[in-house]
Amino acid sequence: MTKPEFAKSIGMSGSQFRYVRARAANPSIEMLAKISAKLKTPLYELLEDCKLGGRRNLSGKQMAKHLSVVLKGKYLESGLEKEQFAKILGVSLPQLYLMLRGDSNPSLLVVAEIARRLGIGMWELLGVEAV
Repeated sequence: MTKPEFAKSIGMSGSQFRYVRARAANPSIEMLAKISAKLKTPLYELLEDCKLGGRRNLSGKQMAKHLSVVLKGKYLESGLEKEQFAKILGVSLPQLYLMLRGDSNPSLLVVAEIARRLGIGMWELLGVEAV
């Protein structure tokens, strides 16, 4: 199979595939979940290069919903206004609203940064590992 054929088989354009291969891309969680589903390999195993073990293999939508649940809980615990909470997370207010509703498709780097700022693991934030 050629590289363009492989890219097409996992639902990516050739240019997207080149960026990911060169580690220059910042794919969204949903795109990564689609790739993992096409490859029949859990996303955790693709990114961490180790077995899934007791972790959950979730779809992009399931991870977005879990992100929403965790963020709602952290927001309520904080007692802050949404504008302040968005600043702490390093996201815009509209992005925070989308994430709180579970309608966001954040990139991997955004998820990693939010997790870091909340003091939890990225996989916990996405629901792959238990919180």
